[in-house]
Formats: sequence, C-alpha cells, structure tokens
Amino acid sequence: MSRPPNPLLEDTAPRQPVLERLRGLSRGELVMVVAASLLVIDLFLTWQNLEVDFGPAGTATSMLDGWDGWGLLIALTSIGLITAVVVVYASEIEIPEDVRWELWIFVGAVALFAMTLLKNLTDADSAWPSYLGVVLAGAVVAGAYRNWARTRQRQRRRLRRRTRSSPGPS
Repeated sequence: MSRPPNPLLEDTAPRQPVLERLRGLSRGELVMVVAASLLVIDLFLTWQNLEVDFGPAGTATSMLDGWDGWGLLIALTSIGLITAVVVVYASEIEIPEDVRWELWIFVGAVALFAMTLLKNLTDADSAWPSYLGVVLAGAVVAGAYRNWARTRQRQRRRLRRRTRSSPGPS
C-alpha cells in the first residue's frame, strides 16, 4: 500500500533550472544585472590620480580606488538592485504582486546614478574608471526604465481592454 506524497517534504511541481530562469530575464533586466555587477567591479579600479607635492623631493601620484564612503554606498545599492531583480524576476520565491517592483527598482537605479555622479563630481582628479562608473550607472537606469516602461505599456493595454469590454452606461 503506497502513501500519497507529503507536500511538505516533496515539491510536486517540477523546478526550472536557475540558468533557464536567468535566460528568461528581459533585456532591460539583463542590462541592469550586468551593468550593476560591472559597476561593483569598476570600484576596484583607480578612480582618482592625485598629485602629491613633496617640495624639493619631487611629486608623486597617489592612485585611489572607488572604495570610500560613497563607493561603499554605490556597491551596496548595486548589490541590492541585483538581488531585487534576481529575486523578483528569476526566482521561485513568492513575492507580493500588489507591490510595484518595477517602479521601486527604477527609483533605486536613479538613486544609484545620482550617487555615482555625485561621487564623480566631488572626487578630485577623476580618472577614466570613474567616468566608466557613471556610464554603467546610466546603463542600470536605462535597463530599469525599459523594464518599467514595458510594464506600464502592458497595464495600459489591460486597462483599454477592460474599458472596451465593459458595457457603457445605459
């Protein structure tokens, strides 16, 4: 006599492999994940070339990476955005559907861009990796905007269908 499967011990639905779920991400979501990951890596490069004058002994160049207070905040925001995109769009975790995730991710991407731009503007003698960081943060915003705009477009289509199918006032 066989027992029915215990739903608490066995998953009845077949699980999709992680790589398949990641391949299912939209272009905007992929741009966000890749650009935010590259931005974290970019923080390890030289963001500033400071000339230090030692008087008659000469000058030296001090090369500073992007890891200061702003850099840490940029890295944490980037990692948070990557995590949000993967959890919301590529995981099997049940999340509340009434939350406008696209909007919150877009707001986080704009904040990331603002922090990166502010860091670049306040750092003295910025090097090319700092400008690359601004470009990568802009790519995160572009991916988030694309994802948000696509969702808004779908919502408008659904609203139009509802208004066409609903009977008008008599």
